[in-house]
Amino acid sequence: MSLVMSPQQNSASFALQSRLFVSMKRAGRVIDLVWLQQSPEYARAVLSAADNMPDAEVRDIAAKLRDILADYIAQGLSPASKVSVLPVPPRPVVVPAPIAAVAPEPVLTEEPSEHPELDRHLTSLR
Repeated sequence: MSLVMSPQQNSASFALQSRLFVSMKRAGRVIDLVWLQQSPEYARAVLSAADNMPDAEVRDIAAKLRDILADYIAQGLSPASKVSVLPVPPRPVVVPAPIAAVAPEPVLTEEPSEHPELDRHLTSLR
């Protein structure tokens, strides 16, 4: 027995967990999907609660999900441990470029103008 779930099984499991969440919420029960994947005890409790619900759709979804997750829950493995995970290559280290030094502002020198009578109306931009 392989403890690695195929992509099709993983996709089906996630779809059924989502459908179970929506169906149980409509019936007045809210479940935690993250905890459902991490805790086999919680998964067992949710599936048994779903079996006792009056809604036939909830019971059908729980039965299908139990079939997919049976080996993992029975062995005490979390449903999340069944997925094969490829090793993640290390991220390259990004070193920020040094900040360029701020160049000093140029010193403006006033040149004699051709029209000194107009200079009194103009001001420098300093």
